[in-house]
Amino acid sequence: MAVDLTTGSYDESGVFNKHNEAPKSASKKSIEDDMGCLKTFQLVKVLKECLSTKSIVVEGRFAGDDRPAIIVIEKTPFDKRDISQLFTSDSRLELKFWNNIYGNYHVYPQTGFNGISMQVIHPATESDFLKFVEVPLVMVNENKDLYESAVLPYFKSISEKSQDYTNNSSDEDKILYKDSGASNSFVLLKDDVEKCLCTSTHFRAKAVASQKDLLSLRCLSAADLPFLIKLQKKCLEELSAKYEVPVSKIESYITYPPTSFPFHVFFETVEKDSSIPVEKAHSLTTVISNLQLIPDYYQRITLTYSLPESDPLLNSVNEHKICSTG
Repeated sequence: MAVDLTTGSYDESGVFNKHNEAPKSASKKSIEDDMGCLKTFQLVKVLKECLSTKSIVVEGRFAGDDRPAIIVIEKTPFDKRDISQLFTSDSRLELKFWNNIYGNYHVYPQTGFNGISMQVIHPATESDFLKFVEVPLVMVNENKDLYESAVLPYFKSISEKSQDYTNNSSDEDKILYKDSGASNSFVLLKDDVEKCLCTSTHFRAKAVASQKDLLSLRCLSAADLPFLIKLQKKCLEELSAKYEVPVSKIESYITYPPTSFPFHVFFETVEKDSSIPVEKAHSLTTVISNLQLIPDYYQRITLTYSLPESDPLLNSVNEHKICSTG
């Protein structure tokens, strides 16, 4: 069973459905059945909680069924088309404190605003649980020796299985721009990303280099400056024109360590729900500036980043440290 119960939302015809009311396009029986199942749900434990997204993930069982279930509960965003209904006598206010011109209240609005999004996964498999397990992170200080001895061999082993985006017909529907350069070319692709709720203009794309030996940030040198400058300029122009967003509202960055190969650069609107950890995102503009100052900058420096304890790259790093000390 996999259902998504959302209350206080609009259906396809633009009609607002209040809490526990069946959408006009859904049968009344199916909604009642779903709510009946939830009444028999027995909580086992909380798997994950996120204050920033106002969501919680729990594990439990349904009465008479030993198979595990996962329920993802998340508060839904406001819909500006109906926000005026919040400021009515139907909303009950509870004063928390008052200080001069500042008032803070708990507000209990009409039921249409009390909706939450609830996704039920049942029966839940091991792979479903892995999506919601919080794995502890470990900081890695990667110097030149560690990179050459452990990280680079790992990157090479993974990159051998990487997809050729520049000559792959299956990605034609994702292509936003294809560079026609004879060498050092790239392709700009739409990047699969969860819908951002903070703005309707959010997008993310990535420019993938054609050079298979260009694996990551570590491989860049002053010789790559013409390529990087061309890539940044052309991608910003294309994305700004396509999505009607000023260049000043688009950021370009390289992640390290990379999650896929070959080398690629992300382009994303500045306004978004979440951001990549600060130690993993390297601004393309800053990268270009560093290479203009020191040609082999990224071969010299120590790069610091976090990895999950279960990450295969961390295993390679730890094995190298054991061999070095042994």
